[in-house]
Amino acid sequence: MLDILVNVDDMRDDNPAVRVGLDVASRHNGFATGLHVVDVFPSALALPDAVEMLAMEEREARARDAWWGELCRKRGVRGAWEVIRGIYVPLLARRSCMADITVSHLPDQKDPYPASLNYVTRVLLASSSPMLLVPSAWDKDFRATKILVAWNNTPESMRALRAALPFLREAEMVYFVDGTDEGVAGFSPPPLPVRDWLTRQGVTLHAVQQFPANNQVGDALLDKVHGVHADLLVMGAWGHSRITELLLGGTTRHVLENAALPVLLAH
Repeated sequence: MLDILVNVDDMRDDNPAVRVGLDVASRHNGFATGLHVVDVFPSALALPDAVEMLAMEEREARARDAWWGELCRKRGVRGAWEVIRGIYVPLLARRSCMADITVSHLPDQKDPYPASLNYVTRVLLASSSPMLLVPSAWDKDFRATKILVAWNNTPESMRALRAALPFLREAEMVYFVDGTDEGVAGFSPPPLPVRDWLTRQGVTLHAVQQFPANNQVGDALLDKVHGVHADLLVMGAWGHSRITELLLGGTTRHVLENAALPVLLAH
């Protein structure tokens, strides 16, 4: 049974993260916990009425327990509703450690921070579960019949693959693109035997393609996603220096900023 944590910032029935999280739980016999974080800014607590405003938000969020329960009942899913008050990033990261997958939203133009520094991205950088991030405009069911796996021989890639196994086993087609940097012979670690591992896990690869390790990987990857009409992209996050990617950009940042489909990421 998958333990699914759905990060519910916006408590609406048509919230894409809510719909996808419940889709995953329904299709994979999962337990769906809806979580709303009442975000606390320590500096704002000195303002008049700030504490009461937080208390009001928390009461209103807790009153949505029946709403979440009804959504779960309609999908035939077991679930629970949680509300936690505190500083957003460390709270969500800590709670997500109990989940197999955390479902949240991809950064969009409404976010107050750039994609590399927004709340959800910072949670992914912390000690959290793999995250299934959904575009804010996603209006489809989550079926993951065609999956593109972006592999680069890193622990992050392997953690993403392990989290994606329930989806990969049921997919009609799995496309595997390998962007492994061969490194320096005799010094760099040898490639992980990932294809043999996938075969043992019951995953059949429809196509395998080598990708060049260069600065255009992000564009090429999303072009490939579009070309095969993938429903899900699976990849490790920050295969290179995280500081480099955060400040200068990179594949992870490009995907976060431009992906138009759900992305399963692990760090």
